[in-house]
Amino acid sequence: MSEPLRDPLFESNRLRRRFASIEAAAVAGLVCAVGWSLSLRGLLATPGIGAPDADVVAFYADPNNASTAVIWLQVLVVATIAYLWFVGVIRGRIGDNEPRLFGTVFLGASILLAGLLFVGASLLAAPSVLVAVGDVAPDPGAVSLTRAAAAAVLSVFAPRVATLVMLSTASLGRATGALPRWLVWLTFGVGVVGLVNVTIATPTIYLTPAWIAVVSLVLLVRHPSRAFELDQPGAAP
Repeated sequence: MSEPLRDPLFESNRLRRRFASIEAAAVAGLVCAVGWSLSLRGLLATPGIGAPDADVVAFYADPNNASTAVIWLQVLVVATIAYLWFVGVIRGRIGDNEPRLFGTVFLGASILLAGLLFVGASLLAAPSVLVAVGDVAPDPGAVSLTRAAAAAVLSVFAPRVATLVMLSTASLGRATGALPRWLVWLTFGVGVVGLVNVTIATPTIYLTPAWIAVVSLVLLVRHPSRAFELDQPGAAP
């Protein structure tokens, strides 16, 4: 009987199982939720749309503000990597039995969400990066324009893509029993509301990190050994 193939990325099967465990996914989810929330809050702490020119000039005249924005960008990158690990563990545990419809939506929406967050955060930080890298004061009108573009990305596109992640995760959690029924139906409700919401409001930016934190905490508390695992076709009950 041939030996099972070992993952070349890990030194042992035990290490591989640890990194692919549901606890690892939950920890990655918490890192993502905290990192996204803090970084977005920090990047949003800049003069808003329509701020007086004097306030914009004074804010970006302080080089510390520009350096802080660059740091928050780094935090967001780390948090997004943790998010992709969260997604990867879930898909890995479902394995070859992954329902193609929900699996495709889950993976596609997850990658698109990460990209939208990168774009939105880049727009928020663009004036600060201009100061930090080029030592050039941004034009107040341009600052308002990039802030408006960031609002469109983070408050219109990203939340609706995030609802696809929520709905597909809830469907997979319901099919595998990984998530309790109350969280499944709560996710469905929040997802539907987010999908039909037509407002552009800052609080919607924090909805996705909050949901990821709740899911991660539930997985850590319940720590089901077979979370997000589907039975093999034809397996004995």
